[in-house]
Amino acid sequence: MKTAQTLRIALMTAALAAAGGAHALDMGGGGFIKVADTSVRSDNSAAPPANHAPGMPGHTEGDKEKRPAATTDARVDASVDNTKQAVTDSALTTKVKTKLLATQDLKSTGIHVKTKDRVVALTGTVPTKDQHALALEAVRSVEGVSSVRDNLKVSSR
Repeated sequence: MKTAQTLRIALMTAALAAAGGAHALDMGGGGFIKVADTSVRSDNSAAPPANHAPGMPGHTEGDKEKRPAATTDARVDASVDNTKQAVTDSALTTKVKTKLLATQDLKSTGIHVKTKDRVVALTGTVPTKDQHALALEAVRSVEGVSSVRDNLKVSSR
């Protein structure tokens, strides 16, 4: 029983010390133990909040120096490239949809457009073979489209 109580006190002391600031631990018999006062350093400067320990979210100093610069730069570059490609694909989808809507004599409301890496995928239905050919021609004429995946169906109405 004594060992469990000692362990409990030690764990509580460690937790309070990690939380930062001045804390006291009630020993039950009317006595208190001061656990830690981490709010002020010995040089009277303010200590960082406890959640700024290395490896914790929000930690700002020292984190970047622990990772190789090339790895960090490569991750950032890859992320930027992915974002640019997503914006490019989104803009291209918008251009294609606009072109389809603006194409005279084309009933494009049944055509669905998705773009990935400048490849435009068309799905849905068109009423005739002529409409099908007109839709493909319109999409291929949009600047930036590298190729078209044609999954359009001609309705048999």
